[in-house]
Amino acid sequence: MYVSYNDQIQFFIVYIREAHPEKLRQGNETGVVGNPQNLDERTILATSCVTKYKFTVPMIIDDMDGKVDADYQAKPVRVAVTDIDGKIAFYGGKGPFDFRLPPVEKVLKKLISNGGRLPPPPEPQWSKPVNGLRCGLSIDPERLILGEEVSVLLKFENTTDHAINLSHQNEGAVNNLIINNGNGQALRLEAARGPVRRRNSSRGGGSGFQSIPPGGLFETEIDGKILAASEEAGLAVGKFDAVYRFAIDNQTLNQAGAPLMEAFWTGELSSGIYKLDISLPRQEGCIDCHGQEDYHHTLEVECSNCHVGEMDDKSFNVKKEACSQCHPREGVYGRRQILGPDGEFSAASRHISDNIEDKDCLLCHDDSRHRNGVVSLIDPESEGKRPWTGSYTGFCMTCHDGKPPANVSFPAESMGSGFDKSGFMKTQNCSNCHNPHGSALPSLLKNMHSR
Repeated sequence: MYVSYNDQIQFFIVYIREAHPEKLRQGNETGVVGNPQNLDERTILATSCVTKYKFTVPMIIDDMDGKVDADYQAKPVRVAVTDIDGKIAFYGGKGPFDFRLPPVEKVLKKLISNGGRLPPPPEPQWSKPVNGLRCGLSIDPERLILGEEVSVLLKFENTTDHAINLSHQNEGAVNNLIINNGNGQALRLEAARGPVRRRNSSRGGGSGFQSIPPGGLFETEIDGKILAASEEAGLAVGKFDAVYRFAIDNQTLNQAGAPLMEAFWTGELSSGIYKLDISLPRQEGCIDCHGQEDYHHTLEVECSNCHVGEMDDKSFNVKKEACSQCHPREGVYGRRQILGPDGEFSAASRHISDNIEDKDCLLCHDDSRHRNGVVSLIDPESEGKRPWTGSYTGFCMTCHDGKPPANVSFPAESMGSGFDKSGFMKTQNCSNCHNPHGSALPSLLKNMHSR
């Protein structure tokens, strides 16, 4: 497939020579046997292909001299993207083993948002040399949505006047990328399926052993997604630092099967710190779930129960402290039932022992974006003024360190082990064992055996 970007994006499928002409046997529906002998026969095969697979993208046919095939080395399939000036913006690997559409989509989005030309690549952040080798890291894009496709580019530069032999196994590369924000939240890279792209390798590209000439570079690129490393980082937003760290010693080289007759680089190396700006995916709003149906009015309730302002006016918004209007019902927007007779706050053990009120929900939750389906935790010590950006366990410990915020108080007596968990819960993930609202078991415990 060849993609051209002129005044508008145009997609073409280029029909080149047949990959398996031996399958075109006598009596097949096209009437062409074996390799087509002229352009008319190739046109018959291309037309049959379009008809059979119902292509909506225009197809053009390579001439019998195979010029497009030769120019783009498209055996058997290859994707190229050109920018508005006709320059190659993306050149995929040889198919079918390196035929992946997500990188193509990413390049097209960049072209669309930058007037048809690619923006300059992000600058790598370099480490200081260790034993003559330094490492650079860049992640594209650097401003991204959690779960978005990214490209991680690693560069290894030889700063010496002699060749350096490097053992770099791509399989473990994702585990060496450390992404955190200093607040106990960590992210991880989930590598996309398919080959890792290597560049500027003088030999042994598939074995994991590279010979980097004096002043030369070895580059490897990993496509994947940035995801939360655990439930603790489920609300990860804001600024994150990324660094690539790896260590190689003689034991590592032996396990990798490095040639004994050659000296390889050993040491501990880190890239420079690369800054990332992470945001949450766009959340669906009410209209995304309910379409044009008159969903709310079928409940026969007053608009003022949930809203302030006037319809079709800028003043119209979701009313604070209106949680009880929706959450007694089962499966509101596909979520758990929180309030009401069958809600979590009516369970045998619950976080608030008295009748739950709307204002109680706002002790822990920020409802400023709730209309778009976002339920954020709020810093209990900020009096509702700023969101919580730490870990889930850290949030629990703002109260359960024995000194709750001024607007939170513990009952005078406790049937359990007490409310101060600072002695043994600091390194644990509270949500592994406890429900946040209520449970049929004591102490908000989850039913671990129902998993």
